[in-house]
Amino acid sequence: MKTIDAHCHIHKLQWNLPGKRENDFFKNFLADEHAESEILANMATAGIEKTIIFPYPSIYVALEKANHYTVAISRRYPDKFIPFTVIDYKPGYWLENGVKGFKEHVYGQRIQKDSNGKNIFSQEFKDTYRYMEQHGIPLLLHAGVNRVERLKQDIFKDTPGLVVILAHLGADFPESNNHRPQLEQVKTTLNALKDYPTLHFDISAIKEPDILQAGLDIVGSEKLIFGSDFPFNKPLESLQLLKSVKNLSAKDLENILYNTIIKVLLQEHGNTK
Repeated sequence: MKTIDAHCHIHKLQWNLPGKRENDFFKNFLADEHAESEILANMATAGIEKTIIFPYPSIYVALEKANHYTVAISRRYPDKFIPFTVIDYKPGYWLENGVKGFKEHVYGQRIQKDSNGKNIFSQEFKDTYRYMEQHGIPLLLHAGVNRVERLKQDIFKDTPGLVVILAHLGADFPESNNHRPQLEQVKTTLNALKDYPTLHFDISAIKEPDILQAGLDIVGSEKLIFGSDFPFNKPLESLQLLKSVKNLSAKDLENILYNTIIKVLLQEHGNTK
């Protein structure tokens, strides 16, 4: 069965930015290089046809170097890699260079409060969102703990046609729970967001079959996208876990592994097949 891994980090040690950061969950992974050879080897082991690759969040890496390398290595392996770059202010430039989408992590959010104590989200990438909406370019978003509010009141209010893939089924990974997601939190998030037509959900980093089952039950396989979150998880392990979910039909599996992400990618005048 055709399979695309829609969530994979590529990393070179030379991109690391100096300086200590608080709550650095990435520190162990930043200490190692996770380059194209390792990704290709894991793809071969799991039988992955193509992989969407992108760098770590911009607070950790030299963004220009990392983004340009992602584009360059995808040109070298066009039958294996689909390039997403970390979001910035020049989407047209990256689109002209073959990029198929943008990744944004919670660290780009910058929440402030108004006089009534209501959250005000950063307007930092609004122009980029509008460009993406106009051109059908997907945003792979790790939206943080304010994900429902941000998507409803910030992103979809201003750009209702923006195609969004919400990473990790919208899960929290609280330190108090040993960085493991909780079923009720995921279910609440999915129920709050399930009716947005341009919103999809990747299943990367989810290791609990009951959470995957909840995603299937609440939003359906037409909105679910396979991803491993390499190097945090290996694609073969993520694939085996998905196939262990009860009541997963062959059509559901085909949707999650291939059909849904192809539908998302082809909205941008796509030629990804």
